[in-house]
Amino acid sequence: MDGRMSLTLVQIGAVVAAMIGLAFAPPARGRMLLVPLSAAAAARLPAAALADGAKLLGAGPVPGSLVVVADRAQLGKVSPGDGVIILSAPPLLCGGDDEGRVA
Repeated sequence: MDGRMSLTLVQIGAVVAAMIGLAFAPPARGRMLLVPLSAAAAARLPAAALADGAKLLGAGPVPGSLVVVADRAQLGKVSPGDGVIILSAPPLLCGGDDEGRVA
């Protein structure tokens, strides 16, 4: 492969990665997927999310994950530092509809 082809592939990869990142960036308010990174984080997750004012919609597609409706700024006890990743929860991947109901 020559240098131009390699650079083109790197650029295409960067654009695809950015698009995926933006697609799963959590909204300021709305449906979010809370994904625990450890068993300990999974055990603390429901209580922490509810304490921060999130409305629990149901289990997410990843074991231990939860789908919630919340204000992201208020999710102080649910963060990467606490072993939880916050993503957007599109109905197509997490079930439910635009009103937040989980199927």
